[in-house]
Amino acid sequence: MKNLFRVLLSVITVAVLYLPVNAQKNTFEVRVANHAIGTIEAQRKVNGTAKSIVIKTRIQTILSKVNSDIINEYNNNVLTMARSTRVSGSGKSNDDKETTTRRNGNDYTIILNGTKLKIDNTEIDHCVGELYFAEPKQVTRIFSETLGRFLQLRPLGSGEYELVLPEGKKNIYKYLNGTLVQVEVNHTFGKAIFVKI
Repeated sequence: MKNLFRVLLSVITVAVLYLPVNAQKNTFEVRVANHAIGTIEAQRKVNGTAKSIVIKTRIQTILSKVNSDIINEYNNNVLTMARSTRVSGSGKSNDDKETTTRRNGNDYTIILNGTKLKIDNTEIDHCVGELYFAEPKQVTRIFSETLGRFLQLRPLGSGEYELVLPEGKKNIYKYLNGTLVQVEVNHTFGKAIFVKI
């Protein structure tokens, strides 16, 4: 009986220690003009060579409501599938957005709001969703799951990185000891700050 207890205790201890290595969850508060308007929950799971990232954004203001979800799947650190959806509570269907990216051999097929695009002869190994989990040291180009294209990422020093969007706007990602602690987003409704909680 004593040996059985030791075995069970060992198995439980290993299981508890093993879990944090394979699953990671980060939560951020979304603020505009220093008022909390929503949350972002980012979760990453690793199982051998497979990795998945799920990011859920929930924003509610007096005038609008937006739910956004990003799901990424990787094999051997290469993106195999990404799906990004944004559903607005405005009731206007043209405010809703969806982007799906799938790997087909050496190419990717992207469907961006119904329009089919293709990226030839490349492997996508860095996506915007990964910025929520690790500092992007030595990464200068990153794939946007939402926009279905590569974006430029510039190191600014002191753990800060600038993500350059197609219309010229810039988002700033701030890291402390390799962990994302804040994001400054220049959006159509103004500047938003995501703060790790």
